[in-house]
Amino acid sequence: MKYLTQHLHLKSMNESGEFSGYASVFGVMDSCGDVVVNGAFKNAVADFIAGKKPKLLWQHDTHYPIGVIEEIFEDDHGLFIKGQLLLEIPKAKEVYLLLKKQAIDGFSIGYKIKNNYFKDGKQYLTDIELLEVSVVTFPACREAVVEEVKSNDNTLNEIRKISQKIRRKINE
Repeated sequence: MKYLTQHLHLKSMNESGEFSGYASVFGVMDSCGDVVVNGAFKNAVADFIAGKKPKLLWQHDTHYPIGVIEEIFEDDHGLFIKGQLLLEIPKAKEVYLLLKKQAIDGFSIGYKIKNNYFKDGKQYLTDIELLEVSVVTFPACREAVVEEVKSNDNTLNEIRKISQKIRRKINE
């Protein structure tokens, strides 16, 4: 199994532990020189619809499943997932608090390469068998960032959105 790590591109999360965001972003080279190509998860999405669901783990540790992935799809940006942290599980509750306070912000996928090619020292992944999605501490790709974490404090969310826009401008 290989791993592709990216900053969590979290679109939303609510008090019940439901969240959504990008588990993988297309066209971005990670620290291992891998680039996921648009369409690489087409078969993974079909597998999901057929009932073969990837696991939701903490730090790729099979001893720590922390929830379930309820929906996945590809768009032009990447692989979007909707999931549910199972807050009755102590590790899932801990992960929820870490995400909510932005102490962690990384996603990583565990996968098998079904098809790829190499060009200019980069590996382009064109077909990926998705085995699991993990919430991780240190992602390898800095391109995707937390966009929004829903809470009762709308002012705090607005400050976070503004600071993220500033960070994106600085990185451009």
